[in-house]
Amino acid sequence: MNALLAPPFPFQSQNSPKTGATKILIVDDERVVRHVCQLSLEQELYTIFIAENGIKAMELLRGEPEIAIVLSDFKMPGMTGFELLNAIKRDFPHIEVIIMTGFATIENAIEAMKLGAHDFLLKPLKAEQIRLVINKCRDKISLSQENLTLKRANEKLRELQIAKDKFIAIISHELRTPVSHLRGYLSILNGDDFHLLAPTEKNDCKHVINSAVLDLEQIVTDMFDLLELEHETIVLKREPFDLNELLEQVAQEFRLALQERRQTLTLRRRPQLCMIAADRLKIKIMVSELMQNAVKFTPDRGQIGLSLQADSEFYVIAVSDTGVGIKQEKLGSIFEKFYEVQHSDHHSTSKTGFMGGGLGLGLSLARAIAEAHDGGIKVSSAVGKGSTFQIFLPAKSGL
Repeated sequence: MNALLAPPFPFQSQNSPKTGATKILIVDDERVVRHVCQLSLEQELYTIFIAENGIKAMELLRGEPEIAIVLSDFKMPGMTGFELLNAIKRDFPHIEVIIMTGFATIENAIEAMKLGAHDFLLKPLKAEQIRLVINKCRDKISLSQENLTLKRANEKLRELQIAKDKFIAIISHELRTPVSHLRGYLSILNGDDFHLLAPTEKNDCKHVINSAVLDLEQIVTDMFDLLELEHETIVLKREPFDLNELLEQVAQEFRLALQERRQTLTLRRRPQLCMIAADRLKIKIMVSELMQNAVKFTPDRGQIGLSLQADSEFYVIAVSDTGVGIKQEKLGSIFEKFYEVQHSDHHSTSKTGFMGGGLGLGLSLARAIAEAHDGGIKVSSAVGKGSTFQIFLPAKSGL
């Protein structure tokens, strides 16, 4: 409820809320006291809300989350200032409370300050006194906000430092293998004895070099794609295609990896066409990233599931596994860039090997692709039992 417009509260401000002005709630069962406080503070360009009792005050606070200061009488029917103070500090701990009281209850006001009240005002009230106390309270809030901003900035710097350290560690691992292969096999190609190698050996050298170049290209492509998606600068190449066919293609491409790990894949497609207008390559990359994770974090002979379902709004692609699972407290972190289950010091580059490391961009990239298509990704997991990732894509997207 907005007290600026609600007729049951008399003497409320008829002015529009002032941009950037501190919002103050005045609570008192006496109309005259409310009016005096309001007139005193409106001269300071505050935005004023009023309530005649504590119950109305709590209702108003729930509807106006930007109120910063409550100026409350101590003695009120129904809900005393003391009870209101307790409720505010319980539900809105960031709000500062100033108690108004007569001489007879000054002890109670001091006790209220011990429980979190910022200050108290003695009745009869004077306009200058009201403004002085409120202005000091506003300055305290401003300083607290500056401290909070500084604290958050420091936390962000620490996060950036951690991300930088992880980036350097993971990139060094990811680049080391293909660079080492390139250096080693190029030295063979340029060696004096290269002409002595059998044709099959020469082809093996070329194959390793080609694979290393492709790995380096993939690293650069993944990082570039994620940067474009996060900055919303990428242009999706939408085209109509059947999601069933795309899942079959992904499953076929993982056939050799599944055989190597002796894992079983169960593919469940829809019996009818599931046409969608989307960036086919990006959707394929997204599903492949989730499939690769499922293979890597599922022990040998484990079970992998790839399925497609639909409802009135979304196509739902699910990738499930019987792998190591994810701790509940880590579910919010797995989509962060360069996140790894194991410590980066134990990084072990592998696309399909058990617990093999990667660049740590796969899930970040997958979520960015889903969101670029106005969809999203949901994950559920249990340690030791496996994980299920669900991709939601609008069923009517572009069609």
